[in-house]
Amino acid sequence: GASEAGRGEEGERPTDALFPREGVQELYREGGLLKPGDVHTVRTRMGYHVVQIMDVQTELRSRKSPSPTLKGGGFAPNPNQNPTTYTLQTNGCQMNVADSERLRSQLHLTGLSEVEKKPDVVVVNTCSIRDHAEQKLYDFLGPYAKRKREGDPVTIVVTGCVAQQEGESLIRRVPEVDLVVGPQYINRVGDLLEDVKDGYQLVATDPTLISEDQARPVRDDPYRAWVPVINGCNEHCSYCVVPNTRGVEQSRTLESIVEEMKGLKEDGYKEVTLLGQNIDAYGRDLKPKSNFADLLKVADGVGMNRVRYVTSHPRYFSEKVVDAVRDLERVCEQ
Repeated sequence: GASEAGRGEEGERPTDALFPREGVQELYREGGLLKPGDVHTVRTRMGYHVVQIMDVQTELRSRKSPSPTLKGGGFAPNPNQNPTTYTLQTNGCQMNVADSERLRSQLHLTGLSEVEKKPDVVVVNTCSIRDHAEQKLYDFLGPYAKRKREGDPVTIVVTGCVAQQEGESLIRRVPEVDLVVGPQYINRVGDLLEDVKDGYQLVATDPTLISEDQARPVRDDPYRAWVPVINGCNEHCSYCVVPNTRGVEQSRTLESIVEEMKGLKEDGYKEVTLLGQNIDAYGRDLKPKSNFADLLKVADGVGMNRVRYVTSHPRYFSEKVVDAVRDLERVCEQ
């Protein structure tokens, strides 16, 4: 694959014999925005190359400022007390539940373990669909903010749709919050916490490409698993906030989805639910385009006992999808 770091490097690379440097430069020049799953044809002195982008690693950008002077130290380095525990509160839809499973893997990688009482790090994964969602968040944060003002070094992290929607205003409202993370940055929380340790407040809500997880999600159920296949939505329905909180549609590659499902089958899982805010729009953002019916056929072939999916949009619920649900043995009707 091509990377930003590879653009200006000098000297031979191990891959030059297969895909010379001029091909990398041409890919960036002609390919536009390189997204996971896209396939490009590039011509070099060696002939034509077919290149598939399997994953991307984007530069982590966040708006950060020095943490305000509070009695509590947050996640700031303390030679006498290193944070070791966390608690995670999840509100909202199935996608939020799946995001929280990925959040757990990130927190475990940083060396934290989950507890119920008096954690060092508090994470709340928010939903903005419910009535008074913002007020419920502030009510939840109240006791932890009080702990921090009283000198307890607790770290407060807000993720999810309210985090995306409120952004910096959330920190202005509750200055005890250390980190505000939109849904597209869920699998970068471990990196962001490093800056929090250095004494910064951070807001990560800018649009970005979503990369594949580097660790397996820590799942709640030993037999049924959530598998996100597309993030975001492009429809902008008048009653829905998803395009503003989850961003534009970004489909995962078929290869990544199949790899995750095969791993689940090996671990003894019996059922998967494919997730997306607009799941039957799957693949229309890929190059070349794919579609949800093809994804169902591939998912059925993995051999899980049951394959379910949510949520559909009437515009994309095609006859191909209807036929796939009718004909495929493991795809459930509901």
